[in-house]
Amino acid sequence: MGAACMVAVLYGSAQDSANVTTLREVVVSASRTQQPLIDIPRSITVISSEVIETSVYQSLGDLLNAESGLYVTGATQTPGTNQNVFMRGANSNQVAVLIDGVRVTDPSSPNSAIDLSEISLTNVDRIEIIRGSHSTMYGGAAVGGVINIITKAKPDQRFHGLVSTQAGTFGKGTASFRENASISYGMNNGLYISGSVFQENAKGLDASEKTQTFPSFTSDRDDFWKTDGTLKAGFSNGGWDAFVLFKNVHQHTEIDNGAFADDDNNYLLFDRRFIEYRLARKLTSSWKATVIGSFSGSERFYENDSSKINATTYDKTYSTGTYHGRLQTHELQFNYEKKKMKGVFGAGVYGEKMFFDNYFFFKDPAFVFESVTNYDTINTRTDTRYLFGQITYQPGRFQVSGGTRLSRHSTAGNFMTVEINPSLSFGDLLIFGSASTGFNAPSLYQLYDPSRGFTSFTTRGNPRLKPETSLSLETGIKKEFPFGNFVTLSAYQTAVRHSIEYVYLWDASTPVDDLGYNDDRGDTYINAGESLVRGVEMEGFVRINAHFLLRGNMSAISSHVTVRGEDIDIRQTGGNHIQLYNLGVFLGDDIEQRHLVRRPDFTGYLNLSYRPLSAITVHTAYRYTGKRLDSGYDAGLGPYGALSRIQVDAYHLVDAGIDWQASKVYFVAFSVENLLNERYRELVGFQTRGRSAYLKVSARW
Repeated sequence: MGAACMVAVLYGSAQDSANVTTLREVVVSASRTQQPLIDIPRSITVISSEVIETSVYQSLGDLLNAESGLYVTGATQTPGTNQNVFMRGANSNQVAVLIDGVRVTDPSSPNSAIDLSEISLTNVDRIEIIRGSHSTMYGGAAVGGVINIITKAKPDQRFHGLVSTQAGTFGKGTASFRENASISYGMNNGLYISGSVFQENAKGLDASEKTQTFPSFTSDRDDFWKTDGTLKAGFSNGGWDAFVLFKNVHQHTEIDNGAFADDDNNYLLFDRRFIEYRLARKLTSSWKATVIGSFSGSERFYENDSSKINATTYDKTYSTGTYHGRLQTHELQFNYEKKKMKGVFGAGVYGEKMFFDNYFFFKDPAFVFESVTNYDTINTRTDTRYLFGQITYQPGRFQVSGGTRLSRHSTAGNFMTVEINPSLSFGDLLIFGSASTGFNAPSLYQLYDPSRGFTSFTTRGNPRLKPETSLSLETGIKKEFPFGNFVTLSAYQTAVRHSIEYVYLWDASTPVDDLGYNDDRGDTYINAGESLVRGVEMEGFVRINAHFLLRGNMSAISSHVTVRGEDIDIRQTGGNHIQLYNLGVFLGDDIEQRHLVRRPDFTGYLNLSYRPLSAITVHTAYRYTGKRLDSGYDAGLGPYGALSRIQVDAYHLVDAGIDWQASKVYFVAFSVENLLNERYRELVGFQTRGRSAYLKVSARW
């Protein structure tokens, strides 16, 4: 078994025996062809079901934050905070999140990125983290990598159940309660059915940060509650493998009005209904056919009533918004396998649709204003039709795989991605490399938003937007040592072109230093510039002796962004001054800035487990997050202001806990997070959790 494969097994070893069993059958579907991880020429980690079910985790973001090359914003803030994942320096909308191989997004959000806080881990078997560009196999958004959440498959021919409850606190006056229950039953004829329900209630922190510069007159706790249910029915027997999965999510989040901006009358509702299907059939000893697909509908609703802005004054505003998103995927895939040759070929269609309604009302004795915005007359949808194929040839120690995808986007046109992955195996040592291209299509909001200012000559949406494209190079090694010890090391570089930026437009006849509100010529999205990220990663596992286990990882990156005026499409900008809102600057000469925001320059994680008795494990973990840049609104950058870059300090977190396997059925875990009660920032203007303590009790049969 290879190095990355050991992660899947040994993550849960603290709850297993003191001996390590090598499980070569542990596989993933990173290349859409199941195979041992040691044979896959990519950097891959698997989080097993044992980890998911026994860890005292707070969210999916908590689990991912401990992995090499990943940084999840919102994971250490109050429950319900929007969680965005950055992988290998790629933006949150450049990481593909899948459920059983089917992509899930929020097409009604500005950049179509999914909020990880909506995904609970009920009925999840494992999580596959596939680093690096993977657009050839998984299509759009897989520039930085893929996170594939695999639900539980057919159980044994009997009843299985899991019940767990967790309670804790993460700061003064806070409380968190989680309940999870699942049951499954397998029949001897191949039929099976499973269901699960998850519930969370949290009395949270006041989400926004308070300072002397930004005091609060309405400081309140931002609470959160959530329910998540799944139902899965399937058949697996005689070469057939089929299932239908239904998932429903509902959550209510009390939110503030942004960084440093408290709000006691602002909340967000989110609902998603997700249906997935799969039908696979073994055709011959070499060929297998699979049909997969999904339908998803999501709705976000927010309401913000008038709130205090100082001791005696209200802001006199009322606003609501309803955002609907629709997704569907349908795909046919064929797998071929012989001794020296493997192949996967397929075709499919991926579609997105969105619409929304916004209402804003301002009432003041001197001025009354009312505004309604909706998409009821705009066909805000896109679809991507595609063909893909990959062939792997392994005559001996040497293996090479190559693939391509041809895609046709309904607005962005035709494009092709390719990848090649050579590798060389020397027993328990694998040396690998990869070169791959990727793409990320514009979001529906970026393409179709009809908003325009009073003097704007163009709409905010830009139907001429090109996809963001990437080229990724990687090389690495995977090495397994005796007694299950392993190490992996990889180095990579990713260049992204045609980055999509939000910009303000200003009258070109007025000098930049003299611009005023009357010089406003609208705002829009354009393809502007390129970014370059270089990094190294390492992860490993060491069994010190029969009682001690040590595992850890580290990641270091450097990055910069370049914008050249000659690359701008003046059909959308009209020759006006261009102010890059996210970079806070006007585009005159070429712009080059080091460090992309919200990408730590270095992250590290160490976990030491000690087993004094066969049923008891004591563990401690250390996490380091290096310095990084964040964005903050600066009113001095242009007439309307823009985002400035703010240095955020590094921080250290220490966790500790104890697990007790009371019997074959009962399991108890106690964990203390942020043991030293460090005060730190994850994002500028928002609070993070203090010292936290959680108790979890579960029963499994």
